[in-house]
Amino acid sequence: MFDRSVLYLLCALQGVGADLNLPTPCHGWDLRMLLAHVDESIAALREGVGGGRICTTSAIRHSGTAVTHVQTAATGLLGDLTDYSHDPVLVSETPLPAATLVMVGALELTVHAWDIAAVHTPSVQIPGELADDLLAVAPQLVPITGRSPLFGPPVHAPTTGPSDRLLAYLGRTRPSDQLGAAATTLTAAPSTPDPQRRGHRAPGR
Repeated sequence: MFDRSVLYLLCALQGVGADLNLPTPCHGWDLRMLLAHVDESIAALREGVGGGRICTTSAIRHSGTAVTHVQTAATGLLGDLTDYSHDPVLVSETPLPAATLVMVGALELTVHAWDIAAVHTPSVQIPGELADDLLAVAPQLVPITGRSPLFGPPVHAPTTGPSDRLLAYLGRTRPSDQLGAAATTLTAAPSTPDPQRRGHRAPGR
C-alpha cells in the first residue's frame, strides 16, 4: 500500500505546472506551500524508515525546484521501502509500530497526491484499490474526534466510489464542488454584510 501511494504521488507531480501560487483543496494553502509540506513529510518518513527515528523538529531540506526535489525525495523513499527493519520507530522518542508509520504515510501521501492533481484536474480520482485499502484503516488513523486541524470533519460524498468516500471521510471536497458551494452562498447572501456573522470551519490538511 505504501509503495502504491508513493507511485500515485509521483504521477500527480508530473502534472504540476510552472505556477505554484494556485490554490489547492487544502484550505489556505497554495501549491507551493503544499509541496513544501509534502517534502517535509517525505523527509520524516525517510528518517523513520531508513534510520528508525523521526525528529519532528527537522528543517525542510530543499535543493533545486520544489517539484524536482519532491520527485527525487519520493523516488528515494521508494528505495528505502525495499529494505528496512526498524520496528518500532521512535517518533520524538516515543515508539511507534513500523506498520502504523507505513499506514499513516500511505494515507497522507495519497491524499496530498490527490490535492496536487486536483489543482489542474478537479475530477481526478484516487485509484480504486488504493482508496479501498486506505478506507479500511482511515477510521483508526484519523478518528472523527481530535482530527483538527490536520483534517476537517467528514463531508457528504458526491458518489459511492472509494475515492470519493475516502476524501469525504477526510473532509475533502473537489475544487469544483467548492466553487459550486461558494456560488450558492453568494447567491443566497444578503445584499448588506451582517456584522454578527463570525467564524468558519477549521481547515483540513
